[in-house]
Amino acid sequence: MAIEDPVRLLRRLRLGREEYCQRLLTMLILGGPYPPWNTPNAPSGRGTRFLRELDALSFGTDAWNTRPLFVDEFDLPRRHDEEQGGAPDYAVLWPERLWMIELKTETSSHRRGQLPGYLTLADHHHPTRRTDLTYLTPPMPHTPPATGERARFTHLTWTQVIPLITEVWGDGDDAEQRALDLLLAALESIGTDWSSWRSARLPRGLPGTETAAPITEAPALADLGQETLALAEATAGDGRQRALDIPAAGLEDLQHLRLSLRRAICALPGPSPTRHVLPWIWNAATSGGTALTTSGAETGYELRLSRYRKPVC
Repeated sequence: MAIEDPVRLLRRLRLGREEYCQRLLTMLILGGPYPPWNTPNAPSGRGTRFLRELDALSFGTDAWNTRPLFVDEFDLPRRHDEEQGGAPDYAVLWPERLWMIELKTETSSHRRGQLPGYLTLADHHHPTRRTDLTYLTPPMPHTPPATGERARFTHLTWTQVIPLITEVWGDGDDAEQRALDLLLAALESIGTDWSSWRSARLPRGLPGTETAAPITEAPALADLGQETLALAEATAGDGRQRALDIPAAGLEDLQHLRLSLRRAICALPGPSPTRHVLPWIWNAATSGGTALTTSGAETGYELRLSRYRKPVC
């Protein structure tokens, strides 16, 4: 299967700059379509070259004994119900090593505790692997996370990595060239208004745009609290399992929503029937069944609500 046309991707999902750049770079690394979240895939030849050279830039690694597996939206599950969990944008996996890569294009999306949280959860879930973490961002102040003997951390900027991206895919095929051009243009737009940039690349009347898939809006996280609570109340009333359709959210957004909704349900007064509803994250690889939403079918994850006989909290 081919890399999705980057302009069609802009039309199909109203992605933010970070999500758009992540998807384009993922498709280039794999040499194919964007995969379901948290699925291990073999990088293409060019993708392997890029990752190897990014590893050298990050940690001075100049050779690999085996080709690793590449994962987009790497699931680091919560250890208990009152923990969010984590999902670094990328993971590169060997039997003895876990290398996580977190991408940022917006300095405002840096979250305190995010990087230490990744290292803590990685150490818990992957105790036999040594752990590395690359933070790839625009120039920005941040506090490096503390690392032990089994972990390393490095911070790179897009200015350092863009020449590498151009070198690896600069002579690619037509689909790679189109993805590369839009990726570089999006990265060059960092610091400018993303909505304006996006609109400028979707002029009306271009051939083929009349039949392009309709844009799917991505609701803001702040607007989802009442929507998810209303779904929980409906499930409390009729016992029907429900799922929230979030077209452009990342896995970490689902983890955040699950925890926020659980806390909201647990804070309800008295014997509320909604306190019998458990929010949980359905995973196509481990949960069984089929997705209930369009986004779940595409990503392999969705936030679900189920009613239980006893209160869940």
